[in-house]
Amino acid sequence: MASLHHTPPLCIILNPNADKGRAGRKQKKIEALCKTYGLSYTILLTKKPLDAINLAKQAVLDGYSTIVAAGGDGTVNEVADGVVRGIRERKLSYARSPVVGLIPIGRGNDFAYSAHVPRSIEKAVELISMEMWNATDYGELIGGRYESGRCFLNGVGIGFEPLVNFMASDFKRIHGMASYLAGFIKVMMNYPKAISVKMVLDSSDTIEIETQQLSFCNGRRMGSMFIMGPQASIDDGLIDVVYANRPLKGREIVRLALRFFKGTQLRSAEFSMKRAQSVTITTADNSIVCHADGEEVSRGCDQIEVRLFPGELKFLRNI
Repeated sequence: MASLHHTPPLCIILNPNADKGRAGRKQKKIEALCKTYGLSYTILLTKKPLDAINLAKQAVLDGYSTIVAAGGDGTVNEVADGVVRGIRERKLSYARSPVVGLIPIGRGNDFAYSAHVPRSIEKAVELISMEMWNATDYGELIGGRYESGRCFLNGVGIGFEPLVNFMASDFKRIHGMASYLAGFIKVMMNYPKAISVKMVLDSSDTIEIETQQLSFCNGRRMGSMFIMGPQASIDDGLIDVVYANRPLKGREIVRLALRFFKGTQLRSAEFSMKRAQSVTITTADNSIVCHADGEEVSRGCDQIEVRLFPGELKFLRNI
């Protein structure tokens, strides 16, 4: 754990559309708390998808040393991606790179869960005011919509779990955990077939399987309630690859879903885990359905590459 040693102006990037439009109502409370803690800040609002990437990158170029995402997993994903882009463009050393923070006011807040960032706005701002950061792993995905790369913090999902996430995102009047449960039921009504994939870990270990679910976990939880990476850690320098090692029937998924709530799927014979710093997944039929930190990457592509950058992001979080 390290300290900023001073109180730099914060750049807070707030997504008013997070939590299906509810996050914008919390701007005044965030500003009041910043004033309470004597924080000098600039607050910027996103207007459309991917705005936070450009705003965060510009904040790095403008010299902000603390850049805070106010939103959900998609917002902190974009802010981290923009910060990394800015660091690379300015060719900043680790010592000079900015710190990233989070006020979790989104729908799932899965990365906040793994990073031990409080869900309470008051406690999240208090954590930011303490100016203590920890080295944190981040990943980069290449494939689908992002042939030039897209950073992620929490994890990447392929197969059944992203389908549930996409369904949950489409609901207009259902929020939070209820939207994921409704998405699960809707996906079960059109149960997906297993896909044939070739998985290469660290350029050496090759696995060929038919599966309906693979998760590349930096953090432990995805989809608001599913512990997809029971043993994952955001500062161990490794991706936990958790996958169904054979095709699963619909009734098996229902039974195993209860294990995902508790993170006990690895105790079953149907799931396996590998650890690596890089993973490449390929198929022959463009059947990869994929998300990164809950954001859509593809509804059908033939290759996804994932690489981890151990400890290369400074993040304001508890340990």
